[in-house]
Amino acid sequence: MKCIGTGSTSLFRHRARLVILLSLVAALALAGCAGRQGVGASESWSGVATQPGTNTAFVGTRDGRVIELLLDAGRNDRIIPRVGAIFDANERAESGNRVDAAFYGTPTIAGDRVYVGSYQGFVYSLAGLGSDQRMLADVGAFEIDGDNLAKGIAGDVIYADGALVIAAAEDTEKGRLYVLRADQLDLNTGPSRTERCRYPAGEQSGVGRMWTTPLVLDGTAYFGDLDRQLHAVDLETCQPVWDQPAELGGGIVATPVALNGKLYVGAFDRSFYQIDIGTGLATKQFEADRWFWASPATDGKLIYAPNLDGKLYAYDHQYPNTGGVIWTYDQEGDLEQLLAPPAIVEGKIVLASDSGIVTLLDPDGTRLRSLGNANDKVRAKLTVQGNTVYVRSLDEIVTAYEVSGDNFDEDWEFKIEGF
Repeated sequence: MKCIGTGSTSLFRHRARLVILLSLVAALALAGCAGRQGVGASESWSGVATQPGTNTAFVGTRDGRVIELLLDAGRNDRIIPRVGAIFDANERAESGNRVDAAFYGTPTIAGDRVYVGSYQGFVYSLAGLGSDQRMLADVGAFEIDGDNLAKGIAGDVIYADGALVIAAAEDTEKGRLYVLRADQLDLNTGPSRTERCRYPAGEQSGVGRMWTTPLVLDGTAYFGDLDRQLHAVDLETCQPVWDQPAELGGGIVATPVALNGKLYVGAFDRSFYQIDIGTGLATKQFEADRWFWASPATDGKLIYAPNLDGKLYAYDHQYPNTGGVIWTYDQEGDLEQLLAPPAIVEGKIVLASDSGIVTLLDPDGTRLRSLGNANDKVRAKLTVQGNTVYVRSLDEIVTAYEVSGDNFDEDWEFKIEGF
């Protein structure tokens, strides 16, 4: 694998840059190569954000827009999606002289605000839910520190008890956790009032580069980095909770899941780990054939871990000493890589892969039905609202699927135009 040098910044300002996160080939190369500059986006993995009780959804795009989708019912009460308001980061003054604007993380809805982090290194607060004239207006913005050509936010902005929690890369090697005051970002009061704290503190060197979304649980953020460490940080003080970070055998981009006092996450050494939530002690549970990239999911009984080898591993946390994996699903032999986290809907598992196929599974690993658009890769987080699953593909198609018992049907499909 050949690393790209850093001699020409004009190369990285060109609009046809390689992908950092959203092309798996570029991501794998970057993980093993030092000294690369940040690059822009040619694809987007932003999922769909929805709010119960409304007819709106939001999705980020590879060209730096956040798009409102209006999900209005037409004839026969069928949803006919259309584009509503649009926020365009490229129209902001701060977007100049940087990598291209792009949104990788799924927007977060909290109250009347939409929060989203850009790969340019900005956290935006977009206001006006419920008011078409103010939708995605009243923009508050906070910029993380770092190299303008290498910093960025690849995961979701997490809202927790009035705080915004963001894992960010500040350059090609280091990252940092930021905790912001949501109300101050809404008012755009400025960085000194908006930032509550950061980890590590500003005068200290950052930890490993981050391409992840933190898990926030009981006032603590749990997140991994590419230096193979999993951190636990108190959100009030930004001080570490454990004596030292958990040491895994490979880089970590997945978000852990928590179950019965343990964290579970896979890493780039092909291993799946259990971490004691109280002490940070990590123990290897099993190995797969390739890297664990996507986040696992749990139904409270089993943990479902997708792998780049194309298999979904069902792990029973109650029997780790006997191997733990009770079944694997190999996509009926297709084995296209899995980069999208699975979703749990109505007690069933919804799985999407780089084949473009979306599959409904029983908890015992039996395939019930498969749908989708062949070769239309799915790498974004699947969003669940009730018995509806929203899937966004790399071809900029948003599809809504309905789960009812063992039935799995497409409700509607919408192509995001303008790329």
